[in-house]
Amino acid sequence: MINTIVVPLDGSDLSHAALPIANELAAALDSSIVLLASGWGSTVEELQNYLKDKGTELSVPFDTSVVPDTFPATAIAAEVKNTEDAIVMATHGRTGFGKALLGSVSEDVLKRSDHPVLLVGPGAKSFTSFANNTMVVTTDGSPISAMILPRAARWAKALSMNIVVLSATAAGGSPLGGTDPDALANAVESAVAFFTREGIDVRSETVIGADAADAVSTWANDNNAALVAMTTHGRGGLARTALGSTTMRTVHNCHCPVLVQKPVG
Repeated sequence: MINTIVVPLDGSDLSHAALPIANELAAALDSSIVLLASGWGSTVEELQNYLKDKGTELSVPFDTSVVPDTFPATAIAAEVKNTEDAIVMATHGRTGFGKALLGSVSEDVLKRSDHPVLLVGPGAKSFTSFANNTMVVTTDGSPISAMILPRAARWAKALSMNIVVLSATAAGGSPLGGTDPDALANAVESAVAFFTREGIDVRSETVIGADAADAVSTWANDNNAALVAMTTHGRGGLARTALGSTTMRTVHNCHCPVLVQKPVG
């Protein structure tokens, strides 16, 4: 399902928040972890020792990789080698080796890599468990937003999660993603049917607001969602491009990790 989960660390507490999340994901998906450090001002030996020390917190097999004097996004993207590898990383870190994990780095990783990226934002609460909790899968009615469905289903089954298919509309009922109401309704119905066929406990919800990122993150936070899953590189709404505001503001505002995937093909 996934061969390796790459976890970039920069010495900051925020980057360390990715460790228990990656550990549970790796255990559920029968994967191993690569702890990665990249930056200036420390020797390779110091960084290796740091990574090995953090690895003692894991219960799954792990390896370490130090890429000195290399821009973080370049090092991260290069480490993800196989089709089914994934990245779990914190974003908006402001301290640590080379101040490596700034929000711009996570956006750059999304641009450089076609692999799924699980982002832990600065508003994320202490992680407990994915098991028996809710995954929010967003849709804006576009075919691009539906591309998250197969991976969301695989992860939900492996992690024993239920799913809420979440869409957002304005107060008058117009979809925030730019599609028409019928297209959005069909997309929601199709997503629910897909997860039902996969044997996953699923229901749909519609949130009303003026901004997709605010509406999704507020619902996820109010309902204690453990994971939000969305596709990036759409043209608006819940699947906005990684360079746009919706995806990264959802990550920034959510109390839980956000799985971001680029469309395939």
